[in-house]
Amino acid sequence: MADDEDYQEEFTGKVKKDRPVRRLTIRECDVSGALSKEMIEYAQLALDEDDTKQKNVAQFVKQKLDTEKGGTWHAIVGSHFGGNVTNDANTLINFQLDNTWFLVFRSGPPEKNPEQPSS
Repeated sequence: MADDEDYQEEFTGKVKKDRPVRRLTIRECDVSGALSKEMIEYAQLALDEDDTKQKNVAQFVKQKLDTEKGGTWHAIVGSHFGGNVTNDANTLINFQLDNTWFLVFRSGPPEKNPEQPSS
């Protein structure tokens, strides 16, 4: 339990002691271990909020990844959905927390270097 609290404190700066235990199932993952832990923690933080609308949960995860990792991230959250996506290498994770599924990936044009002239 202490490890979970240390991990939560690392991302949020505070420990949320009343977080429910959620069952985690990872279906597909091609990201590094550290990045997958971050993505799952962002999902946990979003579910910890009082607003449990799936749209808002997805928006929270996307904004955290856009800000922290750069690029164009996409987050799909729901209990029943399917998809066929094209993603950047080593950026896709599909996992379930209790009855909520998450499909999170980065896809889109690479970030431009401001010093590089556009063609």
